[in-house]
Amino acid sequence: MPGDGPEFLICLDCETPCYTFEWQEGILTEATCMMCGEDDVDSFATEEEFEALSADH
Repeated sequence: MPGDGPEFLICLDCETPCYTFEWQEGILTEATCMMCGEDDVDSFATEEEFEALSADH
């Protein structure tokens, strides 16, 4: 269903917005960064998560 997940994710490897991902029941199940090729779901964050990580540094 549209609206269930984020519009985009941010690749933590190269900090590029990524729109190629699968989001199911509130969980990221698959993602691929078209810029650097990263495909480990642990290497992606929502915009809110990324901002929180950036604020910590």
